Amino acid sequence: MKQDDAVIDLRIPVQALRRGLSILELISFAPDGAGLSLSEISTQMGLKRSTTHNLLKTLCLCGYAENDGSGVYRGGWKLRQFGRALSLSAYQSVLFRSVLGGLAARSGEALVFATLLNGRRRVVARASGGQEIQVDLIRMEPESMSIWGTVTGKILAACCSAPELALVCRHYGLPDSVSWPGIGSLQELQTALGQIRRQGLSSNFTAQVCSAAVPVYTGRQQLLGALGIHFPQYRHKPAEDQAMFALLRQGAAELSAALETIEAEEQSTAAAPAAVDRPSDSD
Repeated sequence: MKQDDAVIDLRIPVQALRRGLSILELISFAPDGAGLSLSEISTQMGLKRSTTHNLLKTLCLCGYAENDGSGVYRGGWKLRQFGRALSLSAYQSVLFRSVLGGLAARSGEALVFATLLNGRRRVVARASGGQEIQVDLIRMEPESMSIWGTVTGKILAACCSAPELALVCRHYGLPDSVSWPGIGSLQELQTALGQIRRQGLSSNFTAQVCSAAVPVYTGRQQLLGALGIHFPQYRHKPAEDQAMFALLRQGAAELSAALETIEAEEQSTAAAPAAVDRPSDSD
C-alpha cells in the first residue's frame, strides 16, 4: 500500500465499508464487464480470502454484487439500478433529446422512452413525429398507469433482473384482466415475460392506438430502459411491421450510444475529488 493511501485509510472511520466500496469499484470496472474471481479480488485488495469472501457474500446478499455460480463476481442489480438513476440527467441532455427527436422524425410517429426505478416505470422523454394527427403520449403513457398496461412497461418487466421484477410485482401486483388478459398467476406472468424477453419486443396492434416497444441496453447488455412507438390504428400497415421493428431497434442502439457518449463526457469533465475531512483534535 502506498504511503498516501495509508494516510487516507487512517481518516476513514469504517474500514469494512471502505473495503466493500473498493471491491465494488474493482468488479464494476473489470474489462468488458467480465467480472473478477475471489482470488483476483483478494489479491488486488491485499486481503485474506476469508475476509474477501465475507465482504463479497454481504454485497451479494444486499444486491450490490452477484455470482452466477461460476465463481466470477460482477456488479449486482442494485448497482445497475443506481446506474439508471444517475443516467436521468443524461436523458435530459440536448444530445439524447436530439437523437430521440430524430428517430421520431424518421418514423413519423410519437416515441417515448421509459426506465425502471425502484420497481416503478418512469417516463423520462417523449417526442412527436410531426404527423397532423398525433397520439396523445401523456394519455397513452401516464406515470400513474400500471406497468402492465403499456408496451414499455412490459419490456422493462421482461428484461429487468429477478429481484427487480419482485419489486415490480410488489408495487403493481399481478396484471388484471384489463391491463393484460390471460395472466392469472405469477407463473403465467413469468412465461409471458420470458417470451417478450426472447423476442426483444412487446407490441399491441389490437386497440385503436397501435404500440410497440424494444429494450435499450448499455454496451455491456445492462438494461437502460424501453423505447416505445405509438400511432393511430388506421396508419398500421402489417406489411411494414418488420421495418418498423428494425427502426425501433436501430433507435435503441442510437440512444444507447448517445448515453454512453454523454456519460463519457461527464466523466472526463468531472470535478476533482472533494477533500477528505481531517480528523479534529477532539476525535
